[in-house]
Amino acid sequence: MMKRHFWLVAALSLLCALTRPAAAETVVEVWRGGGFGEPDCVSADPTDGSCWVADFGHDQVVHLSAGGQELLRQGGFEGPWSVCADPTDGSCWVADSYNSQVVHLSSEGQELLRKGGFYLPSSVSVNASDGSCWVADLGNSQVVHLSAEGAELLRKDGFALPNTVSVDPVDSSCWVADTFNDQVVHLSAGGEQLLRKEGFSSPTSVSANPTDGSCWVADWKNSEIVHLSAEGQELWRGGGFNEPFSVSANSTPTDGSCWVADSKNSQVVRLSAEGQELWRGGGFNCPASVSVDPTDGSCWVADTDNSQVVHLAFVDFIDVLPSYWAFAHIRACFYAGIVGGYWDGTYRPGQAVTRDQMAVFVSRALAGGDALVPSGPATATFPDVATSYWAFRYIEYCYAQGVVTGYWDGYHPEDEVNRAQMAVYVARAMVGGDENVPDDPDGTSFFPDVLGDHWAYKYIEYCHDHGVVAGYWDGYHPDEVVNRAQMAVYVQRAFDLPM
Repeated sequence: MMKRHFWLVAALSLLCALTRPAAAETVVEVWRGGGFGEPDCVSADPTDGSCWVADFGHDQVVHLSAGGQELLRQGGFEGPWSVCADPTDGSCWVADSYNSQVVHLSSEGQELLRKGGFYLPSSVSVNASDGSCWVADLGNSQVVHLSAEGAELLRKDGFALPNTVSVDPVDSSCWVADTFNDQVVHLSAGGEQLLRKEGFSSPTSVSANPTDGSCWVADWKNSEIVHLSAEGQELWRGGGFNEPFSVSANSTPTDGSCWVADSKNSQVVRLSAEGQELWRGGGFNCPASVSVDPTDGSCWVADTDNSQVVHLAFVDFIDVLPSYWAFAHIRACFYAGIVGGYWDGTYRPGQAVTRDQMAVFVSRALAGGDALVPSGPATATFPDVATSYWAFRYIEYCYAQGVVTGYWDGYHPEDEVNRAQMAVYVARAMVGGDENVPDDPDGTSFFPDVLGDHWAYKYIEYCHDHGVVAGYWDGYHPDEVVNRAQMAVYVQRAFDLPM
């Protein structure tokens, strides 16, 4: 009875992993570190997942790796208020406020330029399309646009206290939080005023979302977050905050969310594009700045009064963090409805893939989702896969599509899949059956351990030629068992799933 119960639990666990999407996304703390005086601003660098920090209290700028390793610590500043990474080359612009200067540092910390003519510059924002930089010149009540080389392209008046600037690289326009005027202003690349939006009370932060031209606003004294369209229409306004100080839009095309530093609540909040609260977490002490890395949606936080910097990431599975080598491929398969997680929120990337599971993954990819995989024939094709078997319809669909053939005595659904067999599944699925997989055109083996007489030679070569497999430094390792992480990589590449 106990043995029967054990197998029932195992079967239910497996079914959840293959058919049930993971629970609502989880936010995990990737890294938390001190060694700062008063970190006032953070800026994620999407070129390598690193982060620049304006350490106001120590009059320094610090560059951290994605994992929190200190890459450089640069002095020579006085009250650095804002930093902004240039996503084109990994360099960083700095608002050196009390020196009334703007500084441009290379990724290694070399000073590329130091520009004066400001009075308490409070915010910098890089235009990724041309490497130029917009500056909120707080004390002069102006907004300034500098070329990548530091030439002054324009200087715009008409502000009371421009606290934050944020560039939209799509059209090179710039959003401005004009704090003391209780307004948000949108300027064209040439400095023309596109709109001036009222209805705020000391807005402290703006963040452009280049995927749709919209802008998120931290409406500080109203304790609200506002989402504006490119034309200034209020898409959403919501409360539940206590003097939110900073916002950062996630410009991932499929996301559009926003992270918020809810300062007086000592929390960080993640909102959907429509304003739904996706996550709210504590453990901070007056967070002053948030910055999203659009490559993985993770968020860096300047936890000011704790003198720390924190790296947060939202994950679909608690055991697949953004630093994991197959993170993007697994996420792509999850979003496409091809894989799911287990009951405990894990994905178990190192777990071996069996032939029944492989049929599930491939059939979902071929059909365009689980709901589109047909129920299967009335009579089973394989003697060891009855119509009542949990993966029956998937195995039958793969058989009907010419992806699987089975053995002389059945399908062997619980056998583990090796890398040679994986290539067969994928190659057949890509071309619509075994007969459509071409022989290797030049007859030259790419992998030293898969020569022309290997039974899976043409499938492996086809997958390699189409960018699905790369192999190891010493060969393909055809007999190595495939795990769930590797499977996701194969499937994502084979079906070109968006990442």
